[in-house]
Amino acid sequence: MDALEGLAKLARRAREEMTPVFGVSEAVRLRILSERTETVTLIPLGLFGGLSALAASVIMVLALQFWSYMTSPVMELVAPLPEIRLW
Repeated sequence: MDALEGLAKLARRAREEMTPVFGVSEAVRLRILSERTETVTLIPLGLFGGLSALAASVIMVLALQFWSYMTSPVMELVAPLPEIRLW
């Protein structure tokens, strides 16, 4: 019970203690007003978007060209086997 009594004593002392009252609103307002606003440029975002669109279009063109070279796996099963001459 010594620990609980010690905590109760500390709580009592904390309640009796006077807290200092001071305002920080003026300092915060002055700091906000003194900071310079940063300008946002969208050039890097546009450049990245343009390069991404270019890369996607190149991949799409290559995919469409290679699509014609692909054969269906099902057609390989039903295609007649070539004759093998034994003699």
